[in-house]
Amino acid sequence: MTMHFHLPYPPSAWDLYEGWGINRRLSGPYKKWRNDAGYFIKAPKLPISAPFSLHIALKRQNKRQDLDNRSKAVLDCLQHYKVIKNDNLCERLTMTWAEDLPAECVVLLQTAEEGLAA
Repeated sequence: MTMHFHLPYPPSAWDLYEGWGINRRLSGPYKKWRNDAGYFIKAPKLPISAPFSLHIALKRQNKRQDLDNRSKAVLDCLQHYKVIKNDNLCERLTMTWAEDLPAECVVLLQTAEEGLAA
């Protein structure tokens, strides 16, 4: 199974939460992004409960941004909207900057096949 999503530009992992310990909660900007992203996500009838691979391509907004800390928002969002059962099922994650994209963030999710394990 392969699924494509065109999402708004995801927030940094540093911006997902406010507070610490028992006072930790989702940040307002992350809640807004997740709500906005939900308009572009069509979940399957049942969440993917098998290993999967995820490829994320982003339009770079400036040269000072880190690529790697954008994946957490995307994975958590897919779990929130029941596209995937749990983000711990992600067996392969690739990310890239790209210029010619139809959206700020393009996500390709594929259920893992034995041939992908190589």
